[in-house]
Amino acid sequence: MRTPSLALHGWDWWQSIGSPRTVCAPMVDQSEKAFRMLCRELGTTLAYTPMMHARLFTEVPEYRRLHFDPEPSDTPLIGQLAGHDPEIVLKAARMIEDQVDAVDLNFGCPQGIARKGRYGAFLLDEPDVMVSLVSTLSRGLSVPVTAKLRLLPSRPASLDLLRRLEDAGASVLALHGRTRDQNKQYCGAADWGAIREAVDAVSIPVVANGGIASLADVEACLETTGAAAVMSSEALLENPALFCGNREPQSGAYLDQDELARRYLNMCAMHPPSKGAAMMRGHLFKILHGGLRSHPEVRDKLLLSRSLVEMRAVADELAAIGWEQPRFHTPDARPELSWYARHMPPPGAEAGQVHEPPLTREAAEAAALLKRQRKKNERKRRLKKRGSTRQRRRERDDTAAASVG
Repeated sequence: MRTPSLALHGWDWWQSIGSPRTVCAPMVDQSEKAFRMLCRELGTTLAYTPMMHARLFTEVPEYRRLHFDPEPSDTPLIGQLAGHDPEIVLKAARMIEDQVDAVDLNFGCPQGIARKGRYGAFLLDEPDVMVSLVSTLSRGLSVPVTAKLRLLPSRPASLDLLRRLEDAGASVLALHGRTRDQNKQYCGAADWGAIREAVDAVSIPVVANGGIASLADVEACLETTGAAAVMSSEALLENPALFCGNREPQSGAYLDQDELARRYLNMCAMHPPSKGAAMMRGHLFKILHGGLRSHPEVRDKLLLSRSLVEMRAVADELAAIGWEQPRFHTPDARPELSWYARHMPPPGAEAGQVHEPPLTREAAEAAALLKRQRKKNERKRRLKKRGSTRQRRRERDDTAAASVG
């Protein structure tokens, strides 16, 4: 159980947790305890739980077991909830408030499932609901309430919303410098200028999110935005040592991708992921992306791995091959070899620009294969329908002939 911080708010609370500067973002099925603890060893000073669906959290014990995994040494920790009903979200928040340092509201998820569930970035269309959620939780919890959100298409509207959330009781705002439509393959450059305006518009800490692929980006973002901290998500998934510049904090030794995979699996031995092999495999596919891509026979072995022991063997086999790595934070870095590179905007891309990069050869081939398969399935469907129609006609004719006879 953690000590409630009801009397602390905004900057006072932020300073009470050590004024963190580097943040591991909330990521569904990916910011689990083993990964968070690895990141904490390598420069991360604040972490979030994965996003948790408030209604499911209150109703399904197994859901809680799979998605909420705090412990006393995993601190400071913010628990993130998603939902649109203030009373349901408050009920879920009260179930976790004594095990986290703050409760965060997800107003940033741009995925289709968030539209269907009426949460995440789709609540940006309902600012009154967002304000009501913050207000309800800030009045009903013994820990601070924070919010993570994206930009609105209009800067004035974004700033007005941020001020309203502050007035409603938010202690911290994490702002992604992209709009809801700038997502995945449509992702353009993050708008750090808009985050700078947000920092100037409110009197509580603002965490900058978006466009962070290296330690140099962290420093540039902090300088440009004046934010209290910088948050990383997908770049951190591939490189958990991003915030320490891939240098072991104690010895200064360089940490390559093979070493990061080994350390992650060691953490899994100490903190077994709730979803087991599937969760571990997802992390290894990102950390070892280049090697698995260039050695499909090893990739296939990882796909078939069902235990920590088997995954260690796969990681060791790949390390023995000596594959070409992105070599983050070195003079001979090859960022184009990284998994995260697929989301990086092209050189010269403007902030706020929506960008759809060309398909890679593999993606183009996969798209063509899918198109051919769809056509084949459609032909089968038509033939089956035609056959069924002919069969019904024969049965009708046989019935008519029998009645005449």
